Parts: sequence; C-alpha cells; structure tokens
Amino acid sequence: MNEISVKAPAKLNLHLQVIAKRNDGFHDLRTLFTFINLYDQLTFEESEEEIELKELEPISDNLVLKAADLLKKRTNCNKGVKISLQKQIPLQKGLGGGSSDAAATLLALNKLWNLKLTQAELLDMSLELGSDVPFFIFGHSAWAEGRGEILSKVDFYEKWHLLYMPEAEISTKKAFEGLSSKFSRPYTYEEYSSSGGFNSFEKWARNSYKEIDETFTKLKSIGKPQLSGTGSSIFVSFSKLEEAKAANQEFSDCVLVKSLERSPLMQIIE
Repeated sequence: MNEISVKAPAKLNLHLQVIAKRNDGFHDLRTLFTFINLYDQLTFEESEEEIELKELEPISDNLVLKAADLLKKRTNCNKGVKISLQKQIPLQKGLGGGSSDAAATLLALNKLWNLKLTQAELLDMSLELGSDVPFFIFGHSAWAEGRGEILSKVDFYEKWHLLYMPEAEISTKKAFEGLSSKFSRPYTYEEYSSSGGFNSFEKWARNSYKEIDETFTKLKSIGKPQLSGTGSSIFVSFSKLEEAKAANQEFSDCVLVKSLERSPLMQIIE
C-alpha cells in the first residue's frame, strides 16, 4: 500500500464546561463530543523523504504538517509523504477540523509507513498537537475530562443538528482569554444525561459578537441553541429527522448534519 485516502469528520460539543486553569497553562474540562457528517478529505501518498502538503488555500501552522513531523521524528522514520488536503470544515468555528486532520494524519501515516504504533501510543502523542486531537484518535462518541484526553465511550443516540456558521472566526486562545476566572463545580455525565448540557463560552461569545447573540435569539423559536467548542458555530439538536427538516426550511441559511457514532477514521485501525 502506498496511498491512503480518508475522510476526517467534524465534531460538536454537546456540553462543554471549563473546570479550572491548570499549572501547565491549559484548562481542565468536562465535555461531551459527537462526530457529525461534515468532512475534510485527505490523501496520503508515500514518497522518498520529504513531507509535502498540497492545499487550495494554505493554512498557517497547519496541524497536518505538525502531526506528520511529530510522528516522523518520534519514530525516527526515514520515509516521506505527499499529502493532499481538501477542506470542507471551516476554520475557527468550533468544529474541530484542524484537530481531525491532525488525527487523520497520525492514523494514516502510522499505517502507510508501517510504524505499528498502538492506538494508546497515538493517543498519548496526539495530545501534543491539541486538546481535541485525542478524541479524533479515540473514534467514538465520548465524555472527556482532563484537557480532553481522559475519554469514556458513551451510548450513542442518533440525532440531527441544524448548524449555523457565523462569519465570525474565534481562535481558541482568544476565547480562553475572554473566559471568566470564576469556575463552577464539575459537571458529571449523569447530570448531563438528566439535565442537558451547557457551554462555558456562550456568555462570552454572545457578549463579544453581535451576530452570535442575534442567532441565539432567532434559533430559540425551534429549540435550544448551543455553541460548539469555543465557537463560533451554533446548533440546535433534534431527535427526529422530520422536525430537523422542517426547522431547516424555516432557517435555510443553516446546514443540516447528522451525528455519527464512530469516526470513519476507525477503518484505518480496524
């Protein structure tokens, strides 16, 4: 095998609570991740030594390159790769596209270069690339704690989500800088199951971006709007496809997406 093509899925945070700031500068979280059927497409073709990335619109500090470099250096691999990236997941919208691409790179190159690293080893390595990356390596709907690397598989409930992606682009760094230093008691998955979720960044995002605040107000007519990640995407969840489609007719500027129990990246491992 000298070429692998994969679909890297986006994610939604059905719940996201920031617990405390850690001594290492990161934050402890409680979050519930789900995959959705919005994808980036990546192709990996083995080459001599160099790592090359082809993309229509170059992304600064692309995690795909960082992931490939990290894996090559960590394993002392002397192989190269030509990577083609076709983006469909928009940047800085709280959908995890960059993290998903990084996970796809680790998984695909582990197989392409025949490195034989275990999923546990890849999970450990992936945290160096970002707090969301371990979830995309894990590959299943999950409740996450710590920085996001302590993952527990959760029961999957098929849902549809009406997704609105504002023009605003929110960097994770900026969002955490705007967050209040007052943190609430840690939420449990059982509490989420009985009471539903919330997002610690919602108040800040609504106060900081007029479009986000106005969208929350509008979408309340069809359900409970939620922010994904640090934003800027906003979504409303539905248990029935018919209800989601009806809401989509009312809000045609939204995209209708579906939850996925597992990532298509898992086909690389299994």
